[in-house]
Amino acid sequence: MRHQHPHSFLRLAALLLAGSPAIAGAAEPPSWVFFADRGSEGVGLAAALEERATELAPRALDRRQRARSDRGVDVRDLPPAPAQVAAVLATGARLRSSSRWLNAVSVEADPAQLAAIAALPGVASLQPVARRRKLAAPPTPRSHSSRALAGVARSSADDVDDAQYGVAREQLDLLQVPALHGCGLTGAGVVVGVQDSGFSLEHAALAGVKVLAAHDFLNDDDIVADEPGDPEGQHDHGTMILSLLAGDDPGNFMGAAPGISVILAKTEDHAVEEPFEEDRFVEGLEWIESMGADLFTSSLGYSDWYTPQDLDGATAVTTLAANVAIEQGLIMFGSVGNGGPNPMTLIAPSDADGLIAVGAVDMDGVVAEFSSRGPTADGRIKPDIVAPGRAVWIADPDSQADYRKGNGSSLATPLAAGAAALLLEAFPELDPAAMRSMLQQSASLADAPNNDVGWGLPDARIPLAERCACTDADADGAFAVACGGTDCDDTDPAVHPGALELCNGHDDDCDAALLPDEVDSDMDGLLLCAGDCDDADPEQTEVCEVACDQPGAAALPACAGDAGEPASGDDPPGALTGGGAGDVGGCTCDAARTTWPTALLLPWLLLGARRRRVADRRLPGRELSADNDNATNG
Repeated sequence: MRHQHPHSFLRLAALLLAGSPAIAGAAEPPSWVFFADRGSEGVGLAAALEERATELAPRALDRRQRARSDRGVDVRDLPPAPAQVAAVLATGARLRSSSRWLNAVSVEADPAQLAAIAALPGVASLQPVARRRKLAAPPTPRSHSSRALAGVARSSADDVDDAQYGVAREQLDLLQVPALHGCGLTGAGVVVGVQDSGFSLEHAALAGVKVLAAHDFLNDDDIVADEPGDPEGQHDHGTMILSLLAGDDPGNFMGAAPGISVILAKTEDHAVEEPFEEDRFVEGLEWIESMGADLFTSSLGYSDWYTPQDLDGATAVTTLAANVAIEQGLIMFGSVGNGGPNPMTLIAPSDADGLIAVGAVDMDGVVAEFSSRGPTADGRIKPDIVAPGRAVWIADPDSQADYRKGNGSSLATPLAAGAAALLLEAFPELDPAAMRSMLQQSASLADAPNNDVGWGLPDARIPLAERCACTDADADGAFAVACGGTDCDDTDPAVHPGALELCNGHDDDCDAALLPDEVDSDMDGLLLCAGDCDDADPEQTEVCEVACDQPGAAALPACAGDAGEPASGDDPPGALTGGGAGDVGGCTCDAARTTWPTALLLPWLLLGARRRRVADRRLPGRELSADNDNATNG
């Protein structure tokens, strides 16, 4: 993939040679180096792709294949060509990061080295690594009251214990998260990638967080909490973010999705006031996606070097990386920024079309003045949705048990992402586009979105209204189809998915299929599977325990009521007889008419016949039909 950015090298040169005020007194910005090709083709390319497929987490490969409907790997999964990277480093530049998706590396280099790199034959373009501006407004002083503001909508889940949420109840209510918890959803089984400044799990709200993997992209180790050499408080911002997403301190605090598992990436550097981190963001995102996350959330954003016209969904580097991640099936959330209230103040990568950009509202649902606004440069509405971001309760990273309030769209983002994790638990087939649409259509301004709040404040109950209103009327462990469940007859405890399919003309196992012979074509009240040997004639029925005789067959046992009588085809009409070798019709099938004795005996005979048929189907070595169990035994 050839990366093109208008005037990128001119912009870089101007910054370095003209002494741009944007970086006065700061270190020279690192530079992206984008390559023109991958240096692999033919057999070598195919082998490299096969190897990469084995390196991806199976969960990641499965998600990709579902989202893309292909093998799940392509040329974007290959690293930049080693020979081309070596040529760049031969100029004296120092490598910082490498991106497979963008076919690029970031380097630290002086102006002379950059000029030499730009002249290399394999180099397509250069541009500065963008710098991050801090997003979260300073936390407000710790409050000792968790009293809800008047007028805030409360969850309708009456069976949810208010006490378990502590100070967090009000902010979760705005998204109707407690109602989903009351429906049994916690985010269990969902894997969320979180990218921030670092994470401490020492706080009571985070002690039980399930961490699947973690990596520090600043120190290249797996320690994401503060470590020697880090500035004090390096992990503070990420700790607050994680508490809103997955915190669980019953009676004191709860995050939106306490049951999720997380993959943590430490990419934000607090050692300098406004660090250059765009490359770390891309590197961390690629790693999280490859590790098998279902959903990604980050409250980091980048604006330096980019003008509002660059935020068009196809220019900023983090936006380009987000576009690839979304194509791979990764559901992405990002902060819209804290640059409001003016239009077009959003930050990258929130301008990515498929990324769910989150703005901030207060506890009355009113947009926060600091929340960035859209539209994007190409006229799309942003943010997509809003969530609580003013006076939000968070875990206090300076303690192990206290909580305080904070402001910022960076705090709104994990709350929205947590609500989405609950929906993903309920609807695991959701892809990025479907999740975005579900949240937008459940939001307060679904019919009239704008560039202040997007589609508005989501009501997470709406997509799950029927499911969460379900009851299991027949107590068979399955909810009714009418309210989103799988029980096709919630009045009969013998009918539910997994039930034994009986010979009764009903779909007992709710698989929308009957046994092949579970039919009554002639409407005589007797099913073919129960012994009706002529299902085309309503007046001819089979009431014996076995199927009809065939020419030359061995004599059948006598029918009930005719025990011991010699097999014969000459029994009078209506008699219950056994069938002999010459009784081609079998029992009463030669010309018999169903009479009242037959009707009285039918229920008992059918029950016995059915039991034998069920037993036969379970004999070892017997092949089961696709219509029944869709499997082969033995």
